[in-house]
Amino acid sequence: MRNPTSAGIFYPQTKEELLAELNLLFEVQTEFYSDALGIIVPHAGYLYSGQVAAKTYKAISTIKKKKFVILGVDHYGTNVIATSKQDWITPLGTAKIDIEFVNKITREQAIIQDEIAMEKEHSIEVQLPFLQYVFKDFKFVPIQLPSLQYQEILELMDVLKDEDYFFIASSDFTHYGSSYGFLPKESIYNPADYVNKLDREIIKVIQEFDGKKFYSFIRKKDLTVCGYIPITLLLEITKKLNGKKILEIGYDSSFSVSRDPSTIVGYCGLVIL
Repeated sequence: MRNPTSAGIFYPQTKEELLAELNLLFEVQTEFYSDALGIIVPHAGYLYSGQVAAKTYKAISTIKKKKFVILGVDHYGTNVIATSKQDWITPLGTAKIDIEFVNKITREQAIIQDEIAMEKEHSIEVQLPFLQYVFKDFKFVPIQLPSLQYQEILELMDVLKDEDYFFIASSDFTHYGSSYGFLPKESIYNPADYVNKLDREIIKVIQEFDGKKFYSFIRKKDLTVCGYIPITLLLEITKKLNGKKILEIGYDSSFSVSRDPSTIVGYCGLVIL
């Protein structure tokens, strides 16, 4: 069993407190997309990105699939494409690993089981309470992705693509501020507006549904979208599964809560149909 490492930090530590917060977050209004193939959702603290995440999960609450692949970020620089064979515990209970699919994808050894590498990674863990709140009796496959070349992403797409699974890319958008090493001179007078406009540009590129173009766009401009590798992989997988369009479900930034212009992170929810 993998015990939670983000409870009490990114989301409430007790079942009662977590359910209370999720109940509030899921009061948000949204459209429903039962034919969705995947989503892009944020992974910050629920105080900041929870409403965007909840709105996105609510939008796919009518899908029939009950098997999920969560594509996460390698925030701690383990530099391995890692997965887990342990069930994951959250305050809402135990989320079961789809061991059959994990065994299949690790057979090629492009993806390896590495429980230690995934021990502290929050980008996957914070998605589980949302899944547990919306779906019952689901199974999931966590995949932690380091920096990869585009060709490596295509190779992973071939390993992972499976029409029986729903795919989740966990990513925040622009990380602005000195702590992220991202302070463009044109942002100085209105950082919040700058982040919003930049994220709108990023969303527009994602909606063109071209994984290579999006990957190159982020790399060329040296942008701070932490999950651009998961997003690129999601675009490639869902396009291979006959995805046709990408709709924005919600957008916000940490500035809405913190009112701190020196450090801002953008959050977007997108659904792929």
